[in-house]
Amino acid sequence: MSFSELGICPEILEAIEVLGFETPSPIQERAIPPALNGADILGLSHTGSGKTLAFSIPALESIDPAVRAVQVLCLAPTRELAVQICREVDKLALFLDGVSAVPIYGGASFGPQLAALKRGVQFVVGTPGRVIDLMEQGELKVDHISMLILDEADEMLDMGFQEDIERVVALLPEERQTLLFSATMSPAIRKLVDMVAGEPLEIEIERPQLTVPTCEQCVYEVVFSSRIEVLSRLIEMGRMKRGLVFANTKRVVDDIVDGLLARGYAVDRLHGDMPQTLRERVMDSFRKGNLTVLVATDIAARGLDIDDVDTVVNFELPRDPEDYVHRIGRTARAGRKGRAVSFIGRRDFSLLARLERFVGVRMQREKVMTGAQVEDVRRESLVDEILEKATMAVELPDELRDIDMPAEQLLAAMFNLLVAKTSRELQPIPEDRPSKFTRTSRSVADEAAPVEKGNDWSSLQQSVTLFMNGGKLLGLRPKDIAGLFYNEGGAPKGSVGDIRLFLKHSLIEVTPEIAPQLIERLGTCHICGYEVNIREDKGRPEGGSAPFEREYRPRERERRGATYSGRGNTGFRREREERGGSRGRRDSRERGVERGERVFYDKFSRRPRRRD
Repeated sequence: MSFSELGICPEILEAIEVLGFETPSPIQERAIPPALNGADILGLSHTGSGKTLAFSIPALESIDPAVRAVQVLCLAPTRELAVQICREVDKLALFLDGVSAVPIYGGASFGPQLAALKRGVQFVVGTPGRVIDLMEQGELKVDHISMLILDEADEMLDMGFQEDIERVVALLPEERQTLLFSATMSPAIRKLVDMVAGEPLEIEIERPQLTVPTCEQCVYEVVFSSRIEVLSRLIEMGRMKRGLVFANTKRVVDDIVDGLLARGYAVDRLHGDMPQTLRERVMDSFRKGNLTVLVATDIAARGLDIDDVDTVVNFELPRDPEDYVHRIGRTARAGRKGRAVSFIGRRDFSLLARLERFVGVRMQREKVMTGAQVEDVRRESLVDEILEKATMAVELPDELRDIDMPAEQLLAAMFNLLVAKTSRELQPIPEDRPSKFTRTSRSVADEAAPVEKGNDWSSLQQSVTLFMNGGKLLGLRPKDIAGLFYNEGGAPKGSVGDIRLFLKHSLIEVTPEIAPQLIERLGTCHICGYEVNIREDKGRPEGGSAPFEREYRPRERERRGATYSGRGNTGFRREREERGGSRGRRDSRERGVERGERVFYDKFSRRPRRRD
């Protein structure tokens, strides 16, 4: 089928031909005709399937160029996606006179966006927050809006935009067409569909296999400063005989190469600043096996054709899911097995969830190998290499023939010497600290810290501390966190203990048996409308400074002493008067009253001054 058979107007068909599209994708073929006829659409299709054209073409067809007002509103989860959609719309409207589009998003100046709205733009693509702001200010008129588009609806819900979407929908005309697109169908999406569209036509496109089954995908939670050391340990353990390491910027590529060269590894770089002759020389060395690791950016790695890469490492997660698929596609080729390793930090959990949804694979979480584990594996690998050499027909060197020493003693000395010459001193990293899943009791410092109780754990001797990057600044309460763990995490009754609230994070004590389940289910979740991440608390790095946040203590005033007797400021005033702390100020006020003078206080010095 061709685009001309879908009933599209000639002006848009001409733009499609200029853009180089020949045949419609499955989602375009099935969604465009009913959308042109005015039907509400629920499209279930993965990222990169052509959804933008599927909703942009019907939207442009519905616009009346003579009406200089907003007629189509498209909501997107991020500013980058909003800009991308707007660019595609502008390309499709190349031959539509008088039709224009504008992206509206937060973090940018209101001026250009307001100017575009006053000019009479018809197609608005925006993020929910900024759209609400302009609607409530009266700058974004909704009277002529005839179509609402929700792109990446599942991601918008994951980012906590549900209430914002509901506010936008409540301000729109009831008589409108709605096109909603999502990569997944969940109860939350179904609830949203029922609210905005009623009974739309459901179109589901089967997801293609994006990654091969022979590629093992795993994740290490590592702080950024530890990643070069963890990468070195992967090489030391023989898990990367020939590896590709991807980073997002040229500066990070240079830092990785410098760090690995300092550790003695055969490594080189590949990025856009290198001349073509040098890039070809590096690629030739990598193909011949002279390099163990090649570190590259996405742009420089386009078109690489190397069949025997056994490991791909994402030193940083790519922002575009398609780049992730492109990266890990360099391994597990031609039926071979391969491994894709990704390093993530505390802020990468939502991006990781998005990548997992895109590829349809749950990536295995692994713990960073300790120095002792690396040393054990390295010694075992050395033994295997010796045994492999021993199977070959080799003669005893003349230098060893006349040595009068037991063979076992000589072999042990040679092995220890070989280990010493090939070993590398491992650098300590925060991930080397023992896991708290093995701790048997709380520390003395934890026992002394005031806490908010979740449950009475007077008989509990074991606990694991979980970290959540949300605290008092989000308005969280202990009962909110306890409800999340019990209702969403499936924790059994009594398994959640002390809950300590800080300004920006919280620490929750749970039983060791339930901790892995909670981390698995609640790694990235929502509480009170905010997205948070939950993981095992690693504590402060050894030798670090004191905690930067002060623990929130809601009943601190009552713990100040028995002299407090009353509510509000009155009780503290009475306490201060008993200590005589504000006697001078009170005496001066009383003397002024006795003389009939008006006494005021300077707001900086707090000294009384008279005003006649």
